[in-house]
Amino acid sequence: MEKITLEELATISMNVIMHAGTARDYVFQAVDKASAGAFDEADQLMNEANKEIVIAHKAQTKTLQKEADGVEFPFSPLFAHAQDTMMTVKSEMNIMREMIKLYKRL
Repeated sequence: MEKITLEELATISMNVIMHAGTARDYVFQAVDKASAGAFDEADQLMNEANKEIVIAHKAQTKTLQKEADGVEFPFSPLFAHAQDTMMTVKSEMNIMREMIKLYKRL
């Protein structure tokens, strides 16, 4: 049976955290731009955020697919943290997307 080492899982985890964190940075910059009326820049930053969260999501999904295919993974609190970070950022993106819509209506 194929196994993923803890080191390999740490690398995947750090990639998820890094890309989700970058997405978070773009999202908060986008809201700042929207609050200043710079909606084109806000939309561009949200697009960049989306690209980053997609990269994070693909890394996570690839891992889960391997586990479903029978690849053995060690337990990793770091991977749990990475998944939590990604899901939190996705929720923040949804909330901030709605906030930007509200700014556009003002």
